Amino acid sequence: MSIGKFTFDSVDEIQLHILEKLFSEGQFIVTREHRTLEICHVNLCLSNPRNRNTYNTKRKWKFPLAIGEFAWHVSASNSLDFITYYARQWKDFSLDGKLIRESCYGHKIFKIDSSGDSQWNRVVKLLKYDKFSRRAVLALYDSNGGIDDSVKDVACVCTIQFLIRNEKLDAIVNMRSNDLIWGFPYDVYFLTMLQELLSLELEVEIGKYYHNVGSMHIYEKHFGLGKEMLNYTIQKKISEPKMEEIGALKEFIKYEELIRTGKINTKEIQDFSIHQYWKSLLIHLGNFKNEKINK
Repeated sequence: MSIGKFTFDSVDEIQLHILEKLFSEGQFIVTREHRTLEICHVNLCLSNPRNRNTYNTKRKWKFPLAIGEFAWHVSASNSLDFITYYARQWKDFSLDGKLIRESCYGHKIFKIDSSGDSQWNRVVKLLKYDKFSRRAVLALYDSNGGIDDSVKDVACVCTIQFLIRNEKLDAIVNMRSNDLIWGFPYDVYFLTMLQELLSLELEVEIGKYYHNVGSMHIYEKHFGLGKEMLNYTIQKKISEPKMEEIGALKEFIKYEELIRTGKINTKEIQDFSIHQYWKSLLIHLGNFKNEKINK
């Protein structure tokens, strides 16, 4: 089903457009006992990947959760305890109560495998060697687990391809399935951050972000929220600051763990010896920690 407009300037614009299409043209389907409205074969382009945050006040999107999920991924973790600190609903996707086995994209991307390398390192080396390569693809979907109906957690992101064209790094993401309310805004945040991280490592400008989905849907329990979101008028587009100092990523990962595990006082964050871009993200995580403590 065509969704009409293809290129958007912000995530908020995308969400409003898709919601309109879901409620006007979506088809009802029931899968795994969940009733949803669905549109298929959705192709989107975010012209400025730094317009990645959601500001729709009805959605109540949580910036610290997006940062926390990013930290979980780039640390190559598949720990359930780590990610449920930020979002408890992840516990529903673990078979053993300890690990996330399929939707742990960062674990699949950044972990060192039996060859002594990672998917990420191979993509970096490939594009540094041949910047016009068409082979820079991260593979994240396990077809064996995906067709087993008893499996709780099946990766939604299948592949992420990176192309350097016109001296800019584009990202092309292919997803088998995407929930517009819960998944989409957090997926796009992480995936565009990943795109910007690679652009920084390759020393090229960030290009466009392409998001291709087999099934874009909204669950029946979110119909009311979706209709409330449609009443939001976009006031202005707010672009996130340009990512800087890739060498500080390891420090960011280290400090995130110290904050999450309570090994430091959050008041100390302002004194961290780390680039301001990364410190600003850690400050949000510190505020999140304080909120959890004060609940």
